[in-house]
Order: sequence, then C-alpha cells, then structure tokens
Amino acid sequence: MKRYLLLVVLCLAAVSCDQDTNFYITPNHTSFVLGPNGGSFDDVLFTNGSWTCTVSDDAATVTPMSGDYTTPFRVVVGPNSERFTKAIRIKFTSTLGDLSRTANVVVTQDCFPFIFADETLRTIGPEGGRVFFTVNSNEPWLMLEPDGSVLPAGFSAEPHNGGPNNTTVTLDIPVNDTGEERWLEVLLRLESDPEVYVILTVIQSF
Repeated sequence: MKRYLLLVVLCLAAVSCDQDTNFYITPNHTSFVLGPNGGSFDDVLFTNGSWTCTVSDDAATVTPMSGDYTTPFRVVVGPNSERFTKAIRIKFTSTLGDLSRTANVVVTQDCFPFIFADETLRTIGPEGGRVFFTVNSNEPWLMLEPDGSVLPAGFSAEPHNGGPNNTTVTLDIPVNDTGEERWLEVLLRLESDPEVYVILTVIQSF
C-alpha cells in the first residue's frame, strides 16, 4: 500500500513538473514606440493557458482583453495629453491549472512640443525693476517681440533663447514716465514650430 501511494505521489509530481516546464506566455514584441498623436498596432500573444490583460493608461485599449491559448490582439492608443513622454504598460496574465505567469508589453509615447510659464502676467509699479518668469519647454525656444508691440528704451530681456527644461527669464523694466499704464510683452516660441509659443506680459502702472 505504501509503495502504491508513493508511486501516485511521484506520478503527480512528475505531471506537475512537466506542466510547469511546458507552460509559457510570450508576446511577439515587448516594446513599441508611438508619436504624440497615438496610433494602433497588432501583435500576437503566445501562450498555452487562459489569459487576461490590464492596461495602465485609460488612453489605451487592448482588443480582446482575454482569451484562451495563442491569440492575436490589437492595441489602440489615443493622443498624449500630458507634458511628458508616457510609458503605457500592458500586463498579460496567463493561467494553466494552478499555475500563473505574466508578461508585459511597454508602449512608449512621445508628447507634443510645448512651452509654458509658471505665470504669464505680472504687474510692477512706475519705478520699474526686475521681473522674473519661469519657463518650461521640451524643445529649444527663441525670444521675439510680438507683432505690434513697442518696447520702451531701457527695456531688456534675458536670455534670448533657452530650453529644453526650466529657464528663468528676466525682464528689466525701466521707469514709466509716460503718465499712463503700459503693457510690455515678449514672445517665446519653439524653434521647431512657430505656432507653439507663450507671451510674457508685464503691466506697469504710472
């Protein structure tokens, strides 16, 4: 009897070991790169178990979200609304009997070109002085004078270019002896795209 029980245990262990050795889950590709507009791609999940998946970002969908055995799937990713490159993680979990294994696909999505300031409007008294803005961009930028803007003598701004990342922009405002309020503006635009810009404005009282 003992020999019989031992034989059964050994057989079960051998089956379990064989099942574990032959259990697999592998996506055809583990990484993809998409632009800021998003897009879609097709791939295949290879597995001999039943699988489900989860997605780390609401802007991405996987079809189907579950299946049995090797299955083609499609990933659709919407535009990146964030000011940073995103890493979207798709986690596949496959089960076979009591066994469970996971595999991941990572989608790296670039962000749109951007430039912005912590504040775009500041005020200063008639005596003038220095005004500081913190500007952040993900590409190099140039400083220009907006169309129709006339800057007074003694006005200066530094630096004339900057980016990417944070840059402190300093505006030196001269005394306002005009007898009226005036608006002083500079325009910072990306070198790669003139349509992406920010205008820094200082309102000076009299």
